Order: sequence, then structure tokens, then C-alpha cells
Amino acid sequence: MAMDIFSGANLVVELGTAGATVATDFKQVPEVAAFTTSGFESTVIDVVTFNSKYNRKLLGTKSIPDIELKVNFIPDNEMHEKLEQLAADQKRCQVRLSYYEDETHTTGFYVVYTCFVSSTTLGGNKDETITKTFNLAVDGGEVKSGILPEA
Repeated sequence: MAMDIFSGANLVVELGTAGATVATDFKQVPEVAAFTTSGFESTVIDVVTFNSKYNRKLLGTKSIPDIELKVNFIPDNEMHEKLEQLAADQKRCQVRLSYYEDETHTTGFYVVYTCFVSSTTLGGNKDETITKTFNLAVDGGEVKSGILPEA
């Protein structure tokens, strides 16, 4: 399957129950206001060698940076309330980020992480929509990733 380039307008963020396997109860988070990121980073180890003019670099363990999920806040929305409750209870959840090629949502790719909602921040001013940013601290690596639609 050949795909085209992607835009941030076709992102779907879903929450599910944490577990050893991929959740089966994902529900979409509405009103995502800012494009969420996913990826990984490696620890860089600087190796000093005394008989050389230059140090060497080695890569150590990988980690997934925190994901900032910013929503146009709806206080009585079920999924926004669930995010707040997960933060208060300090419990794990799974988040699935699906990136689609276009608005038909027929082709794309996804990644699933297990994470904690480690912080929440309310923002806005008199001429802006009230937003809430949920910081998702990823616990370990990806649970699963793949091409959409799944076979």
C-alpha cells in the first residue's frame, strides 16, 4: 500500500485500559487542540579516550519522551473527566495515536503506549478558548504499532 504525506488535521487520540496487551476499549478524546508527538530518544554516552583527540559517542537505552495532549476543555465531557481522574488516581492507561492520510480515515498508521497522566494545566484568556493540557508520561516502550487499517 503506497501512502501520501500526512497532516496534523487527521490525528485521532484514544484512551483505553492499561494491561499487558493492547486494550480493546479505546474511546476517542474529543477536541484535541494541539498536535501530539510520539517517537523515542536514546541516552548518549560520551566515551573519553585518553590517547585520542576526540571523544567517542555511544547510544544507551531508549525512552519515550512525555506526550503533551492539549484539548479545548469541556468540563463535563466523559473523556476529559477520565483524563482528570487518571491524573488524580495516578493510574496507568493506554493511549493510541492514529495518524491518518486524509479525512476519510481509511489509511494511516498508529502507535499505542502505556502511560500515566502526570500533570494537568488549565490555560486561556478572555479572547481564547479554555484549554487543558494533560502531560502523558510514557511507561516503557510502545505496546504496539502498525499500519491502518489493520488486517
